Amino acid sequence: MLRSVIRAAPRVNVLRAAICRPQILTTVRTYQVATAKTVLKTSYDSVEDYSSYKHNLFTHRLPESSAEQSAPLVALHSRLNLPSTFALSTLSQCLNLLFKDDGLANNFGLNTLGKTMLSYYVTEYLLIHYPRLPMSVHNAAVDSLMGTSALYEIGKSWGITVDTTSKLDKFLGEENEFLKYGKLRYISDAEKEKVKETGVEELVDGVTEHSREAEAYASAVRAIIGGLYTHSGEDTAKKFIEDHILSRKIPLDQMFQFSKPSAELVRLCDKLGFDQPISIRLMAETGRASSHPQYLTGVFVGTEKLGEAIGSSLNESKTRAVINALLAYYLYSPINAQGDKIKVPSETNYKFEGIIGIGDVAI
Repeated sequence: MLRSVIRAAPRVNVLRAAICRPQILTTVRTYQVATAKTVLKTSYDSVEDYSSYKHNLFTHRLPESSAEQSAPLVALHSRLNLPSTFALSTLSQCLNLLFKDDGLANNFGLNTLGKTMLSYYVTEYLLIHYPRLPMSVHNAAVDSLMGTSALYEIGKSWGITVDTTSKLDKFLGEENEFLKYGKLRYISDAEKEKVKETGVEELVDGVTEHSREAEAYASAVRAIIGGLYTHSGEDTAKKFIEDHILSRKIPLDQMFQFSKPSAELVRLCDKLGFDQPISIRLMAETGRASSHPQYLTGVFVGTEKLGEAIGSSLNESKTRAVINALLAYYLYSPINAQGDKIKVPSETNYKFEGIIGIGDVAI
């Protein structure tokens, strides 16, 4: 037993030395080398010399004579009342999302241009006509006007159809080869699963995921707006956006959610510098002793009424009145001296009119 203890002692010393010995940590810097997109067949002289990048992928536009033979394309052009300067070949390009489609150009550039124009005009419209919207409500309103779901519904209402017929079915049915140029062409979810990229794993949040069809429709709508700007100018594209996008009514009042409406109204009045306190008064009532009473409550600052509402109980009518007072402030839309809506900065002879406000209220 004594021998075993003596023999084990050096091992303990070695272990203690290993624990007490300082460890030197080395940091290895790693970086991702930029690789060219294989679909575009990009060549370059040096990876760091971006001016030497060249796309060798041969793409061409659909001839106008071929586009005129596509009945769906001509019908879509007529339904949207597009100007004669908007070529049918460009409209066919707006519906093409494929990188390899008989060498035809896709709508990537037009989609980017249309998205930029939509972002500008939609943001300009909301900021000028509803200057007091909180940022969260403003973002929700922008998404309601130009989000993927909204543009998907707009594209469906335009009568855009998807080219779902396979090449074999087209051959057996002797379908006219020009019909596909008037339909939406993209890589569907089923076809996307067949394409496997080595070392690449797609992580998608299921809550915010949009279908490939919805994204394709939205891309086509944005590309058509970009094509209008390219062929007919900014005024025509802006008029098209006003007719098809900004003319849609969005329920801004339903986008608000107040957790403490009374406290927020008090803070808002303090921020606005009101001298007199807030008072909530019962203005009228009926059927108090019945099973369906109705109470009309008003919110006042001195003699000025900020809002009113009807409820089946005193607390309900009070809460509704306070919320209506807050909505009356946040949904304020300035008008000019003649009572009309004010102009936006992109219009000619623009002049700043109306009162904006002093910002959001923080509770």
